[in-house]
Amino acid sequence: MLVCDCMTPNPIKVHPESDPLAALGLCKSARIRRLPVVDAGDHIVGIVTRNMLEQFLAKAPSPGVMKRQHSIEQVMVSPALTVAPDYPLEEAARLMVTHKIGSLPVAEEGRLIGIITETDIFKQFVEILGGQAQATRLTVEVPDTPGELAKVVNVIAALRGNLCSVILTPGIEPLTRSITLWIQDIDRDKLTNIIQALPNMRLVRVWSTPGAE
Repeated sequence: MLVCDCMTPNPIKVHPESDPLAALGLCKSARIRRLPVVDAGDHIVGIVTRNMLEQFLAKAPSPGVMKRQHSIEQVMVSPALTVAPDYPLEEAARLMVTHKIGSLPVAEEGRLIGIITETDIFKQFVEILGGQAQATRLTVEVPDTPGELAKVVNVIAALRGNLCSVILTPGIEPLTRSITLWIQDIDRDKLTNIIQALPNMRLVRVWSTPGAE
């Protein structure tokens, strides 16, 4: 999955010379927390958050005293870290974690075309992990050798279950893998009994969302 699959296209934006108070009003009225900052050609020059605006306006002297208007340029972070629309979603998430930020403007040839936020990524990961489906969640630990996943999938196919999602992670024991599967339309008890009878396979947990059984 790519950034372009879940970004918000054509996001609300401001210019460096924009009024911070007006920008804060935009954030409140649109219920957003971040605003990309662009120049006259829509090239990304920075980013500003609602929190940054509130802190700045709480401490900034009156424009009358300063004898000039405040501007976004005084508040924004520049340059802003950006990603391309064809950037892998998991790498965008990694960038956010590494840099401790909650969003990334999406740019094409330097011009703003969208924004991807932590909420956008979280929604997609929930869907990938089967969190929106009424399903049985099965976790097993198997030897880290070829063919182990196929054994579990074959059991599900034999029971005519609908496999929604699969995630592989390192197992608890050395040289093992943990396999978590989300399955619909399957008899949970039959599945559990067959899995427990398979050699070299340890059933870690079975859990079902309401209405999945």
